[in-house]
Amino acid sequence: MSGFWTIYSRWFRDRLRSTIFWTVGIALVVVASAAFYPSLSGASGGGLDSGGAAMSSLLGLSQGIDPGSPLGFLWISLYANIYPWMLMALGVALGVAAIAGDEETGALEYLLAKPVTRTTVALARMACAVTILFVVSALSGLSLLVTLPLFDLDEPASTTTAAGASASTTAPDTATAVPTTTAPATTTPATTGATEGVTAVDIFNGTFSSFAVALGLAGIAFALGAATGQKGLALGVASAFGIGGYVLYTLSNMTGSLEPLTWISPWRWYVDDAMLINGLAWDVALPFLGALVGFVAGWLLFLRRDLQNP
Repeated sequence: MSGFWTIYSRWFRDRLRSTIFWTVGIALVVVASAAFYPSLSGASGGGLDSGGAAMSSLLGLSQGIDPGSPLGFLWISLYANIYPWMLMALGVALGVAAIAGDEETGALEYLLAKPVTRTTVALARMACAVTILFVVSALSGLSLLVTLPLFDLDEPASTTTAAGASASTTAPDTATAVPTTTAPATTTPATTGATEGVTAVDIFNGTFSSFAVALGLAGIAFALGAATGQKGLALGVASAFGIGGYVLYTLSNMTGSLEPLTWISPWRWYVDDAMLINGLAWDVALPFLGALVGFVAGWLLFLRRDLQNP
């Protein structure tokens, strides 16, 4: 495939500066979020759960995750919300820029005037977009990993279960008609347990699943941009899909009537599976499949249409 590496390396060099900015920016947000753990590690999930199903969904507490534990804290403060959103924004930007971005400026027409095919351009641009997204994800995850000891996130944390009262009663014996008494209430003492600290495997699981969500959205943005050549349209629709899926998932936790529709939302499997805490599941393959379908659809439509005049 003549010209693939030339197009790939040139597009990567053109985005090297922005890639550095994205990496540094996301890494700073990740580390800053982790820095709050020492002051909030004693928080309890009870106050957050009292906000109802919508608040629990927004914070990723649908599975009763303890925000006072190291993993629980990273989940609700970073991986359930902020981190995937940042990667999704980057994925959409890269997917749109791959074809539609240069087409609106006229640079794509100049490139295709050279001895390269549209297939080569589409494949090289999409491969480079995946590479950039992967590099930013990996380096931001690494920045969190190396700073875990600074904020005690790698240390086991003790958790305390609140004391509770239980009362037992004895049913009357109807055969003997002997009166019975109610046993006095017994109080269960508070129990203390321990949760393990965050490990490199945990960071990999959470970062990889976030990368997967962003890659799926990048595939949608690429397909729209390649099919229409309109940067604004591709950017708007792809962004609306990500935001709409999040809103749909949140609303589905408030009303069961919307749950069948949540299958189109990547947030359903991402939040429900909580792979940062529970480990990788087969669902993580879904956005990769979606990205592949988006690329193939965009590539086929790109081959069959005329370029837009800038």
